[in-house]
Amino acid sequence: LHLKYILYSRLLISGLLVRKQEGDTVTIHCSTSLPDQENLGVSMRLTKEILVLYFHQATKKLTLHERFKLRLTTNGRLNKMDITITNLTIEDSGAYWCVYGVYKKNKIEKTEGEGAVLLVVNDEECDQNDTSSGLGMSWYLVLVSAVTAGSVLLLSLLILFIWVIPRVSTTVKCVCVCPHKKILQFTIEYYSSDYRIL
Repeated sequence: LHLKYILYSRLLISGLLVRKQEGDTVTIHCSTSLPDQENLGVSMRLTKEILVLYFHQATKKLTLHERFKLRLTTNGRLNKMDITITNLTIEDSGAYWCVYGVYKKNKIEKTEGEGAVLLVVNDEECDQNDTSSGLGMSWYLVLVSAVTAGSVLLLSLLILFIWVIPRVSTTVKCVCVCPHKKILQFTIEYYSSDYRIL
């Protein structure tokens, strides 16, 4: 489960976000540089993980998930296969990734292939500057951030001038010669409205 969230994050960071409208077509380009791979699985996840397709090289058997049977086609060889999904629906939104496998020592050794995408299918054209969608709110967030930063700066300066600066002490050394020829030395430390003789 943790690996799935890492995959989602990697898809967003690497710019593999694909936006489509309902009825559009998307192509996922699965590839691997590893030799001798025997099968390819393409999985999809939004709320739950499903195996979209499974292709076995030796038998050339292609198994499709029920949802994609009439809308999915493949093109190419196992190590470089294009998977095209037509007539997209909102339910097709999610992360798609390619997993290659080879049988070794009676078990399948799986490796992630190239070609992962995060597909977002919208039911209508969305305007990037539409404030109701939340995307056009960036100017508002910048304004709020600037006002907040300015307020914090002013508050910090106010605390500095009211609390810290008056606490800075000024020391004055006084030497007095008294009529008895005694020399008195004392130090006065000054804290804003507070005098101390040391």
